[in-house]
Amino acid sequence: PLMIDPQDQANTWIRNMEAKNGLQIIKLTEPNFLRTLENCIRTGAPVLLEEVGETLDPSLEPILLKQTFKQGGRLLIRLGDSDVDYDKNFRFYMTTKMANPHYLPEICIKVTIINFTVTKSGLEDQLLSDVVRLERPDLEQQRTKLIVAINEDKGQLKAIEEKILKLLFNSKGNILDDEDLIATLNDSKVTSSAISVRLAEAEKTEASITEAREKYRSAAVRGSVIFFVVADMANVDPMYQYSLGYFKQLFVDCISRSEPSSDLTTRLRNISDYSTLTIYTSVARGLFERHKLVFSFMLCAEILRQRGDISDLEWNFFLRGPVGVTPKKIAKPALPWLRDELWGAYTLLEQIMPDRFGGIAADLAAAPFRVVLGKSVVKPNPDSWPDCGTAPAVDWSAKLTAFQKVVLMKQTAEEDVIGIVNEFVANQLGPKFVESPTVELETLYKDMSQTVPLIFILSVGSDPMTAFLRFARDKGYTERVHSISLGQGQGPVAEKLIAQASKNGDWVFLQNCHLAKSWMLSMEVIIKNLGAPGSIVHDDFRLFLSSAPCDFFPVSVLQNSVKVTNEPPKGIRANLRRAFASVQPELFESHPMGVSWRKLVFGLCFFHGIVQERTKYGALGWNIRYEFSNSDRECALETLKLFLSEGKIPWAALSFITGEITYGGRVTDAWDQRCLRTVLRRFFNMESLNDGYKYSPSGHYYAPEQSTWKDYVAYIDALPFTDDPEIFGMHDNANVAFLREETGALRTTVLEVQPRLAAAGGQKTPDEIVYETAEDVLARLPKGLLDIEQAHAGLFTPDSKGRVPSLSTVLKQECDRFNNLLRVLWRSLDDIKRAIKGFVVMSAELEKIYNSFINNQVPAKWASAAYPSLKPLGSWVADLVLRISALQHWLSHQQPPSFWLSGFF
Repeated sequence: PLMIDPQDQANTWIRNMEAKNGLQIIKLTEPNFLRTLENCIRTGAPVLLEEVGETLDPSLEPILLKQTFKQGGRLLIRLGDSDVDYDKNFRFYMTTKMANPHYLPEICIKVTIINFTVTKSGLEDQLLSDVVRLERPDLEQQRTKLIVAINEDKGQLKAIEEKILKLLFNSKGNILDDEDLIATLNDSKVTSSAISVRLAEAEKTEASITEAREKYRSAAVRGSVIFFVVADMANVDPMYQYSLGYFKQLFVDCISRSEPSSDLTTRLRNISDYSTLTIYTSVARGLFERHKLVFSFMLCAEILRQRGDISDLEWNFFLRGPVGVTPKKIAKPALPWLRDELWGAYTLLEQIMPDRFGGIAADLAAAPFRVVLGKSVVKPNPDSWPDCGTAPAVDWSAKLTAFQKVVLMKQTAEEDVIGIVNEFVANQLGPKFVESPTVELETLYKDMSQTVPLIFILSVGSDPMTAFLRFARDKGYTERVHSISLGQGQGPVAEKLIAQASKNGDWVFLQNCHLAKSWMLSMEVIIKNLGAPGSIVHDDFRLFLSSAPCDFFPVSVLQNSVKVTNEPPKGIRANLRRAFASVQPELFESHPMGVSWRKLVFGLCFFHGIVQERTKYGALGWNIRYEFSNSDRECALETLKLFLSEGKIPWAALSFITGEITYGGRVTDAWDQRCLRTVLRRFFNMESLNDGYKYSPSGHYYAPEQSTWKDYVAYIDALPFTDDPEIFGMHDNANVAFLREETGALRTTVLEVQPRLAAAGGQKTPDEIVYETAEDVLARLPKGLLDIEQAHAGLFTPDSKGRVPSLSTVLKQECDRFNNLLRVLWRSLDDIKRAIKGFVVMSAELEKIYNSFINNQVPAKWASAAYPSLKPLGSWVADLVLRISALQHWLSHQQPPSFWLSGFF
């Protein structure tokens, strides 16, 4: 069999089942796997081939096809270039860690594919057993004994039946004369009657136990929901791998550590809340900043979907838009402030979800209304206009659920979706789920062991070495740290370091693992051997690794390790939280310069956050993208401490060292250097020490007049999650483009890990949706190409010198480009329709187009042949039709008086 086993369940089961038979474990990457296989075929020992890919080694084909033959009375099989004696007791198992492999038909016919991927209901049952075992051990023990007793009784009944059948088969003559048979029948009747009574009683007892266990199911359901969200993150980035064993251990620890209560409902709520927060914190520390909100949003949405608070229709509309629906156009009221896009969005909401949003378009045009979720407010219309009503017909803020408000914000102002998603998650799960958890090496060290390494996932410009060496110094390990940067020829050196350190209890730090691709398999074996039965590893030994994201990093190492990203946090608030986590409270509070020192430290941390966050605005923030790191802030703080040691503030020297050397040393563009100095001047000037000094015109940001480290941290925690552009010295318009890009990235990332749409009761199937979409696009496209031959007579008439008007040349080039795009569209639409009907094979390219239609996205094949656009599929097709119509009008008539410049290719 070939078992799809991403969570190692089949692997564990086979190892336990075949351990007594001398199971041999091999991989295709091992140089001597064929020799091991040959020996096992001779001796009849079972073999487990781990981590199979989408292709198999050709040398395995005789085994898979069982191509045995007899020669001289011996049963042989040809393996490689030699004939091997074949023992009939030989068994061959294969497992793959790939969650969704694509095997070719020629492989499928040779093997039996078994999907061992854990299901939601299966994991619920496993977690339910864990919860009941810890909360009601008596109940779980009773159930276990009952299951064993029922199985033994059923086995005894089966044995009696087999014995009777055997006696009947072997009896000769008259059955009634066979005394042994008659006695056996009498005994079996008595035994089976007793067993039947016991089974009936056991099944009643089992039903009562099951009823008692079901009271704990809500905690198991929450754990199952969380695991599948965590597992989906592996599709976002290959470094986000977590094993089922690691997750279950973490979940069991959460049950033990959560707050006890005599009330069962309260106790289950405590388990669910504590496990959700703990697992979020453990996983989020290993995610990049851009993916933390994605994770918390998916976690929140899946919990609410499981409860039934978010319907599939609402979820799919938020992610995909109106899939397979052609909205009806409704006449727009003549209101000067009402944009066509806004009216179209609200009428679409009414058509898609009339039971939830029915009447909202009429209220939009009738009276001002606001929808509030936390600190976010949806403002679809002005506060007043001539002849407007006083109040809408429906109180939409009270009627709509939290997620429906998020959907409404998406339709109203896409740039504000990130803000309302933050509020949505904070409102449903709590504010801690939208904050970057503070990561300290001390906390991570507690989760490590001599067999569980710590992996630093690197981003551009990050280097965890400084923080690591400081932590080693605090632990007294400075002289016992062995560090090596991997690369060509460094693998054997690293092996020796690990071998020595594992014996004497030193620490080993292997940097830049992504540069040693060929050594990754050896590293995986070494780390696995550390935890193998019988291996002797010093209790103080610790292994640290660092790697940039890569798809060849060993999955087994990722799944059974502690992971942390080394990246600047996202947002001023999170940046200040991380900065103050590294500030020593004693030094911060006891400096001789008192409040001036504290304000300067706070201002420097704030300045560091601003220079980092300006990069999100692209070329508007910095002409060149600079990678400012934590080491810059630490160096600047040391400089500040040195300059203020005499009790005076040398402003000029402080500004020069910080602005021109510490930070300015990274800046190469002259205008960026000027900008950096200007930003720094806001924090390093005499006025910044005055009471009431504000860092921004709004007055939201300032240095608190407090005396303790905790008070500063409390002020930081009270700052808004989303930053106003004013603090960066940017206009509000700069934020709009950035936030729209963030919203698009959020929806795209979540959409990538969603399963394909499935048809619910009465809804269209995906095939029907795609086929209708293809027909709708074909109907909207022009029936023929743009024909230059049928152009207006004056457009291509040469002048007296034989020159064709230059704009006519532009027209011809545009027609050629759009004609090429139309050919691509017609061909792919025709192919996808035929593939759905089964007339042609659904190729990989057509499957991508199919998935794009399901997700209301423009297929990559179309986008590569078209002009740049960020529109969804429906809007993209409408825009294309308008562009072609404009060119057709130009062709059929004379040169227009004005041109739609953005409509050109």
